[in-house]
Amino acid sequence: MVTDFKINKMDIVFFDGKCNLCSNSINFILNNEIDSSLFFSSLQSKFAKRFLKSYGIKNKNHSSIIFFTKNKLYTKSNAVFKILKFLKFYLRILLVFKIFPRFLTNYFYDLISKNRYNWFGKKSICYIPRKDISSRFLED
Repeated sequence: MVTDFKINKMDIVFFDGKCNLCSNSINFILNNEIDSSLFFSSLQSKFAKRFLKSYGIKNKNHSSIIFFTKNKLYTKSNAVFKILKFLKFYLRILLVFKIFPRFLTNYFYDLISKNRYNWFGKKSICYIPRKDISSRFLED
């Protein structure tokens, strides 16, 4: 079992495990990481619910990506920008969008989030990782 101390040292991406866009984004991250330092958890998992509740977040609609790093939680476009720093250098060019005000980047984030099931589809079961990467998924 992972201790609280170890969890606080982890970089964790929380995502909607039933969303096709979100699941494909996790696969994209896995294929483009600088190293294999990120951990993942679907928002539907018991681990995510318990962990996020301890930080005062009750995400019942699973509409936002949440990124935990250095004992802080980031949501929406803030989370995306933080995650980009873990990806290959040529993808970090997307950090140029940080020049825009957060209300604007979050507006586009919310627009995509609100329509993601209609545009990209929804799974009937949560994302299931391949065996070779399953140790990086924090689930109960």
